[in-house]
Amino acid sequence: MSKNGDAAASAQQETGRTQAKIGLGELESHLGYFVRRVQHWIFRDVNATLADIDLDVIRYSILETIAANGGITQVAAAGALGIERARMVGLLDDLQRAGVIVRQRSELDRRAHALQLTPRGRVTLKKANALVAAHEKRVERRLGADNYRRALSALARFNQD
Repeated sequence: MSKNGDAAASAQQETGRTQAKIGLGELESHLGYFVRRVQHWIFRDVNATLADIDLDVIRYSILETIAANGGITQVAAAGALGIERARMVGLLDDLQRAGVIVRQRSELDRRAHALQLTPRGRVTLKKANALVAAHEKRVERRLGADNYRRALSALARFNQD
């Protein structure tokens, strides 16, 4: 094994030993800490799941929002998903280059762009939904079916300000 490989293996062993000894203090009573840990695992898993179809969780969320709200404006989609408007433009550029969405001038407001899925976008979203369903089953297995349903119900009621 190379020096880098030896160092990486040693660091991984040390991290495993250290994590077993480290207490979390007050973090053990902070929901936000555990939500962040769960979110990190979920995003890592779903992004790995979607990688084969050249999507990630953010772009998947955009496609799903467009499918559920055909003709939605860029600004409305960004607001609904909590994505900064400037970042949304780049994400939409990526999706348009991939041929999965089109932007058209809004009939209601010529200054705005309405978003639609292309036929390729609908096929991609169908594949993504099947992959995400498998991912959600993994989440459910980790949490347990009852906890999964309770968490989904509780978090779905949480509104951002």
